[in-house]
Amino acid sequence: MSLELLHAAITAVAPIDGVSIGARADKATWRVSFRPEATDEQKAAAASVVAAFDLDAPTVNHVVAERERRLALGFDYDFGDARGVHRIGTTKDDMAGWAEVSTYAGALIDSGDLTTQIPIATNTGVCMVTAPEWRAIELAAAQFRQPLWTKSFALMALAPNIPADYTNDSYWT
Repeated sequence: MSLELLHAAITAVAPIDGVSIGARADKATWRVSFRPEATDEQKAAAASVVAAFDLDAPTVNHVVAERERRLALGFDYDFGDARGVHRIGTTKDDMAGWAEVSTYAGALIDSGDLTTQIPIATNTGVCMVTAPEWRAIELAAAQFRQPLWTKSFALMALAPNIPADYTNDSYWT
């Protein structure tokens, strides 16, 4: 991915056929293959891009991976009754299961059935919920998940200057 970013950054300032990275830590081994029409000024601009380029700088893909990690952590939901607090899973697989429950709960609500019990498996254990209770869990999930999306968009907007410590909680809370 870093090679693609370097290629794009150089292409923005000079016509090139390609770029290669030799020894990662030795920029003297990095090569830019310029097109014949590249001017000396464009070649100098490309050299500046290479000199400033940080292969280890965080990218949008890094931020997306951190967002996905945080989204998958789950959250605690207090039923406010004997069921107590359950850890609600939010991994990709969990969310596929959520879609099934949401479809069922929506159909129950549409038919006016607010009392049928739906079994759900949380990270804490199995419990029963009604369709309106499931909707309350969905609202709690949105309150957990939406800020993570928003924070990730703010970090991505900083590209190519995403902070090196982008995983720090201060960027996500």
